[in-house]
Amino acid sequence: MNCIIGVAQYKGGVGKTTLAISVAAELQKRGHSVALIDADSQRSACRWAEPGKLQFPVYEIAFSDQAVSSWIRKLNEVAADYDYAIVDTAPSARAYVASIAAAGLIIMPCTPSGLDLEATVGGLEMVDEIRTSRQGLPRIILVPNRVDGRTLEGKQLADELTALGEVVSPIIGYRSAFVRAFSTGRSIAETAGGRAGHREIQELCNLVEKPFANTLRPVES
Repeated sequence: MNCIIGVAQYKGGVGKTTLAISVAAELQKRGHSVALIDADSQRSACRWAEPGKLQFPVYEIAFSDQAVSSWIRKLNEVAADYDYAIVDTAPSARAYVASIAAAGLIIMPCTPSGLDLEATVGGLEMVDEIRTSRQGLPRIILVPNRVDGRTLEGKQLADELTALGEVVSPIIGYRSAFVRAFSTGRSIAETAGGRAGHREIQELCNLVEKPFANTLRPVES
């Protein structure tokens, strides 16, 4: 099983890198072989990995300096050696389209912002167009991210995402534990194992594993 999972959103500032690192770490902890691909020219995932304390490899395959077909080919070459290849996608329309064309699953974070919700709706329209030629792929998990579930805004976001007709994960809170994980070069599974933030990532990974395990495959470039 070789599964490509894109962590993607049409715009930036929604916590893609944190989710990508956290999901990769949790899947690795569950016994899967995992690689993370940093496709963003800002290199946030690569900088997270610099202390050398993550338990999975991080590859830099920048999207901005090459053709889409070349990027997908390199992505598939890495993914062939792992159970899961998690892609931290650059926040641009071109990178987003390439990710949804290559991945079997897209984890799409959305924060409680009108702009983020608008971008999510627009992003799903692009997904629908690509699904017609990919036998229903990619599948989508919408993630209410950096949310205080106790607030009206947090509850409204979860309801609004559910109304879009895709799978919606439990809320991921805006927690200092994620900041501490980055500052130490580790994942939240290691720095806050068993606590609320880690449990939220575990619930997201339950969705990643169960419904999609037999359907996610690399595509031809």
